Order: sequence, then structure tokens, then C-alpha cells
Amino acid sequence: MTRFFSLVCSLLLGTLLWGAAAPITTAQQTRTLTIRDGTIFVDGQQLTDSQLPSDLNLDGMTAQYQFMGIQRPVIELNGRLFAINDGLRPVSEDEVNAQESSVILQEISARSSTAQGRASVDTQDPQRQYLNEVQKANRELYERLVRERTMEQQAQNLAHAIRVLPEDSGERRARIDTLRTLLNEIFEIKQENRRREIERLQREIQKVQRSLQKRRQMRDQMIEHRLQQLLGPPPKQ
Repeated sequence: MTRFFSLVCSLLLGTLLWGAAAPITTAQQTRTLTIRDGTIFVDGQQLTDSQLPSDLNLDGMTAQYQFMGIQRPVIELNGRLFAINDGLRPVSEDEVNAQESSVILQEISARSSTAQGRASVDTQDPQRQYLNEVQKANRELYERLVRERTMEQQAQNLAHAIRVLPEDSGERRARIDTLRTLLNEIFEIKQENRRREIERLQREIQKVQRSLQKRRQMRDQMIEHRLQQLLGPPPKQ
């Protein structure tokens, strides 16, 4: 019974809080940078040692970044900034600020061997908790929610790139059209995701209602059973 209520509450909370949450194919190609167990892949191709700084240590790290239409993508690793340009090149914060079309990407997902210290924080994130619940119960819905979250981040990255372009440039207008198309797709996937979440919530509520009815029918037996639990076995003579 408690499990049912916990699940329903997490579903309600997740549906209310879900909004800024996830890649799809649009007019421009979505590019990816993935760190998997310390190995870096750009668009699925592993970077060689010559394409990486010799002093970069990524042991135990796993992360993913996605970007579209950004001229100078920059990521932060272990407190340092790196430009993605035929590999990773260390850059300073001043260099990033000087290049107006540079955008520091945010991680879509990240995990490292030092993440244990953040575990207590992650468990307090209602959206993360909600995603974990959905992942266990409905893989398809979970993947749709992650996709929604990725698309939202993609839109933010693209908007950041647009803001630094000249107001009257053709490139800015083209990217705004791309962003508008992406926002239309985000709207549709959000509508469908909310519909599926409501259906799932309704099913869970029905389960709780059936459980309540059954408990009502077994009221006397349950009270007697609980009484015996509390009193324990009769004392030995």
C-alpha cells in the first residue's frame, strides 16, 4: 500500500515539475561528444591520443554532450575548458569570452568515480527521482522523457548561439527558423509525454483504489492480525 502511494506521489510530482527537461534530427545535424570510461568519442569516432591534451585525466568519467549549429563548442572537464575542434584544445575563459560565437555546453548526463560524494544531493532531486521511478516501470516513457530533456538543452544551446549573432545577419535568421522548428517538435513531444504520464497516473490511482476497497473488505481480519502483532505471543505458563 505504501509503495502505491509513493509511486503515485512521485508521478504527480514528476508531472508537475517536468518542463525543462531533452536529440532528434532537425534541419541541422546534431553532434555529440561522449566520454565513456575515460575514452572520448566525437560523433561516434574515438579521439586519438594526438587529439587530446597529454595532461587530461578522465579515468572513471562518463559524460555526454550534444550541440547543433554552434560554431565553437566548449566543454568543462575537471574544472578546465576545452574547445571541440578536431579533438580537444585547452582554452582559457578569456579566450571563450573573446569569441562571441563560443558556447560552453552543459552535460546531458554525467557520472564519475568521484560522484559518490554527490549521491546524497542527486537523491534529493525530484525530477531525478521521478525519472528513476519511470525507468523501472516504463522504459519507453523513460526514453521519451530523456529525449524531451535533451531537446530542451539543445534548444537552449542553439538560442545561446543565436544571441551572439548580428541582428541583421542571414545566419541568425536561418538559425531562428531552425530553433522555431525545434520548439514545435518539443511542444508535440511534451504534449504526448504529458498524455502518457496522465494515463500512467490514472492506472496507478486505480490500483490504489482497488487496494483500498480490498482493505475495507478485510477490515476485521487486518485489525485482528495487527493486534496479534503488537501483543506478541502469549506469555509462557
